[in-house]
Amino acid sequence: MVSIGIDPGLDGGLAAITPDGLILQAMPAVAVGARRQLDEQAIVEWLLPFAGRQPRVFIEAVGARPRQGVVAMFSFGAGWGLVRGICAGMSIRYELVRPQEWQGAMLAGQPKGSEYLVASRLWPSAEWRSSDKARKPHSGLVDAALIAEYGRRRAG
Repeated sequence: MVSIGIDPGLDGGLAAITPDGLILQAMPAVAVGARRQLDEQAIVEWLLPFAGRQPRVFIEAVGARPRQGVVAMFSFGAGWGLVRGICAGMSIRYELVRPQEWQGAMLAGQPKGSEYLVASRLWPSAEWRSSDKARKPHSGLVDAALIAEYGRRRAG
């Protein structure tokens, strides 16, 4: 079974847990004028090798945050819908998972902000940075991996 977790934001990530291990991809984005938007074709290309394997896909179901600007929220919502549309168009079934669900299960007993710690314990050899130049772990990759693992455990 392949379990895929998707953190759908511009700074989100894609993660697949396969029999061969963990596969990570920072959410692909392209510049459009002064802004960025998700790169639809790159997302399709990343998902394509898994499409024939009937993956279980879990997409983080997120909403507006306090003091988030209208433009930012519209952009985020468009990206969230885009990821769902890509899955539907590729005939890949998906489930929406609230952050409280996967965080409650995956971070139980851990202090707030321990996502990276938990993920690095589960996959000690994974590269959590989005590029060689990055100094910190990419939170979108970490979240996507934990969402995929939550889904894998839930699916049995």
